[in-house]
Amino acid sequence: MSKHAQTFGAKQPTHQGGPAQDRGVYLSLLASLRTRAQLPVVVFTFSRGRCDEQASGLTSLDLTTSSEKSEIHLFLQRCLARLRGSDRQLPQVLHMSELLRRGLGVHHSGILPILKEIVEMLFSRGLVKVLFATETFAMGVNMPARTVVFDSMRKHDGSTFRDLLPGEYVQMAGRAGRRGLDPTGTVILLCKGRVPEMADLHRMMMGKPSQLQSQFRLTYTMILNLLRVDALRVEDMMKRSFSEFPSRKDSKVRGLGWSVYQTGQRARPGRGGGM
Repeated sequence: MSKHAQTFGAKQPTHQGGPAQDRGVYLSLLASLRTRAQLPVVVFTFSRGRCDEQASGLTSLDLTTSSEKSEIHLFLQRCLARLRGSDRQLPQVLHMSELLRRGLGVHHSGILPILKEIVEMLFSRGLVKVLFATETFAMGVNMPARTVVFDSMRKHDGSTFRDLLPGEYVQMAGRAGRRGLDPTGTVILLCKGRVPEMADLHRMMMGKPSQLQSQFRLTYTMILNLLRVDALRVEDMMKRSFSEFPSRKDSKVRGLGWSVYQTGQRARPGRGGGM
């Protein structure tokens, strides 16, 4: 594994810049990706506020052709017709519509469900060229891009800031490269300050993924609530938990092994009426 560093926009090695510098960095980066035909790109940002801020700051960026703008406009009209007239005038709806017409999109938990669905469908059609998203976009939505950009290597996990875990990195970086379209995918780490050490990059990219652990906790309150519902049994709820899955898998393997053993015993000569 080798490390390659390239500068986009004004260089400030000692500290992160403000919105103006970030805007310059992204404009330079996206212009470079556009020139190299490496769009569409998903920019993973670990803050809903920064997703909105980065997309809103690119007011001068327009990535769609006139025919694409027309297609996006008609698609928005059909989808937003499901909303009431007053809801179609919500600030978020108007702002997202304006971004989408220019080939930009935002995807995080603070976006209205209908808008997230619109963004996903336009992205899958190749009409969203730049998508600013939180890591939830990489969890349940199969939306690969040609390029993935990490706005940062660090995230807040609810208690402290830390580097990305190998599993988190792979989950998001794996969106780079569209099957059947791109021979390779491009992953870019956007370093606002110093370039990370090779050892840190190797640990994040090649390290062993964390073990999955079930978060299911059976409590007395849960048992009592389940007893009130005739359609659900406590046993059924426990069978659906992640912690039960490995146990059931192991029991099936043991059962299969026992069946193979019994079959082998019956097939041996001189046993059970054999030859």
